Amino acid sequence: MFRSLVKISAAVMVLLLALTVKAEDEVPVPSAVEYVKIEPAIVVNYGSSGRMKYLRTEVALKVSGGEAASEVNHHKPYIRNKLVLLLSAQDTETMNSSAGRESLRKVALDETRALMVQLEGMPYIDDLYFSSFVVQN
Repeated sequence: MFRSLVKISAAVMVLLLALTVKAEDEVPVPSAVEYVKIEPAIVVNYGSSGRMKYLRTEVALKVSGGEAASEVNHHKPYIRNKLVLLLSAQDTETMNSSAGRESLRKVALDETRALMVQLEGMPYIDDLYFSSFVVQN
């Protein structure tokens, strides 16, 4: 009787171990998402008439995988230049409204992705975020 109990216990343990190993094999491995910060913060003058107006913003680029992060990091000075030119060309209405800032974010994303396609043949950038956005009118 004791031998039967040991054999049954051993069989149950083997089955449980096999199920655990199978479950570990089925876990999907997510692609590595990384955020590349454009540092230091971007500070620009904007608007064309009257008083000087300033924008200070911090930008983070969402990329998938190490290769994308490496390529984006390599071209950060060019990306930064593109963003400075884009941001300094904006008007007060765009900078002061939520809808304007969201529209600006989408344009900045499109332009940085187009730049990466031009330079590397792949967009590499999944999204663009303003992690801070401070205007002074």
